Amino acid sequence: MAEAITTQRYVRSVSGKLISSQITDTESMRIEILKRTSRPKLQWHFRQPEFTLFWFRKGCATLRATVDGRPIDCSFKASGNLAFFPACVEIEGEFDVGPELDYAVVFLDPIFARARLKFEIESARVAFAHDSLTRGLEELCREAASPDNVFDLFAEGWASQALAHISRIARGDEFQRKTPRNPLSSRRMRRLEEYVRENLAEPLSLAAMSGVVGLSKRHFLRAFKETTGTTPHRFVLRLRIEEAKRRLIETGDAMTEVAFAAGFGSSQQFATSFRSATGVTPSSFRQRYCA
Repeated sequence: MAEAITTQRYVRSVSGKLISSQITDTESMRIEILKRTSRPKLQWHFRQPEFTLFWFRKGCATLRATVDGRPIDCSFKASGNLAFFPACVEIEGEFDVGPELDYAVVFLDPIFARARLKFEIESARVAFAHDSLTRGLEELCREAASPDNVFDLFAEGWASQALAHISRIARGDEFQRKTPRNPLSSRRMRRLEEYVRENLAEPLSLAAMSGVVGLSKRHFLRAFKETTGTTPHRFVLRLRIEEAKRRLIETGDAMTEVAFAAGFGSSQQFATSFRSATGVTPSSFRQRYCA
């Protein structure tokens, strides 16, 4: 039975049975991780106000459809399982799937996307491969499964980088352009680390961090990655784990107090992040070093 969301201008209708759904909202995007059963065909009619990026992770073989009235016939493979659709583009057709379709959809906030795109993307792209986008989607879905209080920061940075990749794909010169190098100086990095450490217990935005070093958010993301080899989100998380370790060893604070002081939204998020980073629980870490 089809599941439909329809307005005067927009439609979202998908047949089959929805067996799992996880939705995470941020200021820059909405992430949906979905599983459906439908065999052998799945009917699809889609037109939404957001720019959308699809990652068909498992179970999708072909798509026969029309995109704004233009017929397409695409085959999906593990190396070509991405698709994007600009806002208000209409898709109607059917997938060959089975027995399950496992996919993720990123709906980019229209204001956020317009502010960052240098030109309007008008054409859809279906069944293409892109290693950086796929790796980014894998990490985004992992983070969205257990979002903490810096997930918005991570999502905003991810969305900006994804839009840059998509812009190059749409222009057709992705592999001809070279990103100019603009690494952060040691002085700027010291200033940034001091700012983050002083504000660990507060929400840290990409705008605030880029402002500390005097760069736009787009240039900051690129320069930070070139300088450190990691993302601002991972950098902040590392400093929060360091602060948590210090408090676990040097104070008798309760776990909830340690979590909030280090900037985690809850003791559960703290425990999950701490164990992922260190391989042990906060309690086990404290016992090991304070015995």
